[in-house]
Amino acid sequence: MKSQIENILRQYALLTDWFVSVLENISEEDGRKTINDNSNSLEWISGHLITGRYRNILRVGLQIEPYKHLDKFINQAIPPPNAIKFGKENIYPNLSESREQWIYYGKIFLDRLNSIDETSLNAEIPFTVLTGGNKVEDALTFMAMHESFHIGQMSIIRKALGYPAMQLTKRN
Repeated sequence: MKSQIENILRQYALLTDWFVSVLENISEEDGRKTINDNSNSLEWISGHLITGRYRNILRVGLQIEPYKHLDKFINQAIPPPNAIKFGKENIYPNLSESREQWIYYGKIFLDRLNSIDETSLNAEIPFTVLTGGNKVEDALTFMAMHESFHIGQMSIIRKALGYPAMQLTKRN
């Protein structure tokens, strides 16, 4: 069973670190900026990813207090995909708050993945993910790709705002 989750766990450990790296030394003011009229802010992408991480925590069988900014990022009245698009007029959590929330959720999530059992991985979810399948393991596989996609966007925004490239090697 452990071999089923080992690759997913390694990916999420690196993604957890990359999120922190991509936000390193970004000013709060720059977190609100967009690089053009068709891009999202770092604040929105951060909150969007935190929302996904929160939902993954629920998928792996843990009950925690809901992410307090959930309604800024998803429409809970409809089934996934139910992301609320970025709006320049909206106020999103700042990067410091998002970083703290990510680190907190990262520890909970990675600890759970280290102890997850096959029954939990094979539990069905109420929708089919874009990569196929409707089990928790399928959702975890897709969400790792989703996090990587958005962290890549954040990396581009970071460089466009004049910051040096994010650190790709794991810090710890």
